[in-house]
Amino acid sequence: MTGNVTAGLNGTPESFAAVRWAAREASLRQLPLRIIHVREWPLTAEVPVPPQQSEEDEALLEKAARTAGLDRPGLDITTDNLSGDNPTRTLMAEVDAPGRVELLVLGSRGLNALAGFLVGSTSLPVVAASERPVVLVRSEDPADAVDDGTAPGGEELVLGVDLKEAGADEGLLAFGFTEAARRNSRLRVLHAWSLPATYSYAQTADPGLGDELAGHITDTLERTVAPWRERFPDVTVQARAVVGTPGAELVYASPGAGLLMVGRRRRRHPMGPRLGHVAHAVIHHAACPVAVVPHV
Repeated sequence: MTGNVTAGLNGTPESFAAVRWAAREASLRQLPLRIIHVREWPLTAEVPVPPQQSEEDEALLEKAARTAGLDRPGLDITTDNLSGDNPTRTLMAEVDAPGRVELLVLGSRGLNALAGFLVGSTSLPVVAASERPVVLVRSEDPADAVDDGTAPGGEELVLGVDLKEAGADEGLLAFGFTEAARRNSRLRVLHAWSLPATYSYAQTADPGLGDELAGHITDTLERTVAPWRERFPDVTVQARAVVGTPGAELVYASPGAGLLMVGRRRRRHPMGPRLGHVAHAVIHHAACPVAVVPHV
């Protein structure tokens, strides 16, 4: 079964921004675009099945399909209206079906001066649990909404890696380099680290210890990236190890980027799936679309 790029739609400006972003991504991947609208409908003994799709739902999906196909007349676009008592579970059942979805795109609800980008009650649990990469897109400014239908060559993508999980990050690195190659974009691979507390005493006796550790981390980052440079020789890559908190450093790197990519471990928690603190920070505060890629 051929996969697709799926966009979640709820009628908000940010969900239409997600549809436009997903249309461009589907075109780059040469895949169909599927637009899903999920209506929350409490299934009870009195109302055991949801009602038929309303005219309002149909109009919403038709508008989204027109928006997606405006600059891409050849793009294969399908729409679906779904109902369920839990929108998250309904969407997850569609997204995680084997072979169906390669990428899910959802909207983030605007920028709040105190809280950053607000993530909806459906988006956050889907990002935390999905077996597929999920991209969160904020609503665009009118000046940014123009799309000429081409790949955005020349933009920079940012990829955050954790060298302590270099093996687990293979899927994330593959995603990042492949995205950069598709878009003809520069790729900045970023690893943030801080000096362990125990080193503060050792540095008193050996002031050069921090520099030695920094050199070791930089070398490790270069060795991690080297095989991917060879696999993607046409991708311009800058690999940097910086001192700081990973979430904060990635947020600082996000303005002007076309996409910020981070990994998420598939941890099983007694209270359900949870996002790591780095992914949580960037999806709330990054100033560009964010892709969260699950790995082992």
